[in-house]
Amino acid sequence: MKLDVGDSVVVKSGVVDPDLSIDIAGWQGRIAQVDYRETALIRWDSITLRRMSRQLVVRCENENLDWELMTLNRTDIEKTVARDSDADVSRIANQLRAELIGDPRLNAEP
Repeated sequence: MKLDVGDSVVVKSGVVDPDLSIDIAGWQGRIAQVDYRETALIRWDSITLRRMSRQLVVRCENENLDWELMTLNRTDIEKTVARDSDADVSRIANQLRAELIGDPRLNAEP
């Protein structure tokens, strides 16, 4: 399957986050970068971001993982129809970052 930057994709059934070991089947986003051999960098769409639990976002922050992006094998995703716009993604991501300010669960390390 040919993937281009900007293509909307959905994670296939049975796929687990390689860092957090959680099921991410059905998560959707857009291709941000393509490694023409095996992987693709995906920027999650606003609906996926909104559905992420606050606990997951805090865990990612504490483990220095990017909760807005993920690299997956191209075999783990398939093309789909976009559910939102880039502006929606930016708005929701900014909202989530603002909600994290002062969250006592965040590491207090500099």
